[in-house]
Amino acid sequence: KDVAGNEKKDQTSKFTVKDRTKTTIAMVPGWNLISIPAALVDGAIDTVITNTQVETVLTYDPATPGGWLTAVRDGDSLVGTLDTIDESHAYWIFQKNGDDIKVDLPGYKGGASATPPAISIVEGWNLIPVVSLTIGESSVATTVDADLYLWGIDWVKAKGWNASGEVWTEVTPDTAAAVNLTTGATFSVGSGYWLYANAAGVIVP
Repeated sequence: KDVAGNEKKDQTSKFTVKDRTKTTIAMVPGWNLISIPAALVDGAIDTVITNTQVETVLTYDPATPGGWLTAVRDGDSLVGTLDTIDESHAYWIFQKNGDDIKVDLPGYKGGASATPPAISIVEGWNLIPVVSLTIGESSVATTVDADLYLWGIDWVKAKGWNASGEVWTEVTPDTAAAVNLTTGATFSVGSGYWLYANAAGVIVP
């Protein structure tokens, strides 16, 4: 209370802290070819993949001797040469049930310390992810034009995997005379693709 008679009284207020909504990656029983569409808060394989019905996780990295990194089920853990999951690789995952993967992705924000991704491509076959800078925003893109995503890459064809139908899908570049960055073939965000490139390069989503 001050000399003018103004008196401060204690006040209380309530607030609720809610967890950030997790990003869902749809899965089916059997083999799934997926990718993580943005940087993870925690990329440890057993943090990302909590479904105990997941038996095998594979990724292909040409920079690794032999190319393949593998993790297999051993009790409550996945063990092997693959111990982390990131947004720069695509993954083959075999599971016995259809439980989806739910991951914490803060997305890319202006002013944040994280830089946008850059994915190195080698000549020949690459197993690529489909990353989106809109993750974490109110409007999230579910597809991206293939030619725009692979801008600057000399590519021949990409092959996706339809897990529900267990069939391959094909994505080809627009013809040189008719490249259209809005109505051409698309990639699905959160999916993985085999990509054949004529030369090394860098994907900058």
